[in-house]
Amino acid sequence: MTDYVNKLFRFKTSKLRTTSVLVALLLGLSIPAFALVVPAGASPALNSVNVSIQTSEALPFQYQLTAYNTSGFQVANFYGSYPEAAFGLPSGTYLITASAYYQQNYYCNPCPLVKVANGTASSSPIAYIQPYSEYGYAVEKLTGPAQITIATTNSSQASLIRLPVHVQFFNGTAASGAYVSAYVVGGNYAYSQDWVNYGQTGRDGNFTLVMPSAPIEVSASLPYPVDLPKNVSTVTVKIGGQDVNVTVYWQPSSVTLSGQALILPPESGADITLQVQQSYAYPVYSGGGAAGSGGVTTVTTTMATATATPQQGSSPQSNQIAPFTPSSGQVSSPAQQSGPVASGFSALEVLIVGLGAAALVGVGALLIAVRRKGTADSARP
Repeated sequence: MTDYVNKLFRFKTSKLRTTSVLVALLLGLSIPAFALVVPAGASPALNSVNVSIQTSEALPFQYQLTAYNTSGFQVANFYGSYPEAAFGLPSGTYLITASAYYQQNYYCNPCPLVKVANGTASSSPIAYIQPYSEYGYAVEKLTGPAQITIATTNSSQASLIRLPVHVQFFNGTAASGAYVSAYVVGGNYAYSQDWVNYGQTGRDGNFTLVMPSAPIEVSASLPYPVDLPKNVSTVTVKIGGQDVNVTVYWQPSSVTLSGQALILPPESGADITLQVQQSYAYPVYSGGGAAGSGGVTTVTTTMATATATPQQGSSPQSNQIAPFTPSSGQVSSPAQQSGPVASGFSALEVLIVGLGAAALVGVGALLIAVRRKGTADSARP
């Protein structure tokens, strides 16, 4: 009887050890699997966005892709010899511009003298070939990983449209004589003589641009004289025991008002409100003469100004355009990538998830089987 009990005990102990090893092995497979996968698939902040350019001509272009968010800031840029780029962008709406530029060869200017059949020398005429460029754009709403293709067309053959611009002051009155200039956002355009992309507003504050049907950045500015006080103040201060007369003048004698807007097709014009830039004053001591009668030296102090960071929408920059709010008709939803990529998992991560899930199921089934076996053994006489 004692031998039977010892054999039974050794059998159960051996089986328990085997079960423990299997449980540890399965847990060892499952825990690293979920430790690796869960952080990688947990709501990524950036979406993988592949943007490609489809040109109408097959030429050795130099390509440029630029993405702006609706606040007007450039958030991604690519320049190179390949018509495709990958951006990491958070969900949102973006203006993406595509430009393809090809600089054709110049003829010699001037050309060297060459001998002809009759022995005389002559030179070929001076010639110049305009560079060739193509342009396209898209306004895309991103909600996840996406594939975007932008078709470009010949820039020189783009149809021109009239774009009236109205410039006004903050109080709503028309800004007469304001300087207006415009450019195509993200475009390597060779400016055509048919364009009207700069000028001044009339008495009614209006000016009409003639530009291609494309995203157009328009800026307006106006130097405005300041009505300075006619009297100046002079105070006497004591410096090192010596009286100094300080005469104060105020500047600036003029300020520049500015503003900008983005014309996004099919919009047919823009209204721009000019704003004053923030500034602060600091003293500039412009000179000190010799001591006059009574030992008083005259020093002229000018309250100069330094322009601080420009306000939003104050002046055009290469990496910033005016904020924009596209309508639903201007926005397209790009093709979302399907399969594991769209869910945020790679193929390897999906495999690891499967192994981890299988391991956990195996652990649960093994524990249930061991428990049932133990219950059945204990019930035996």
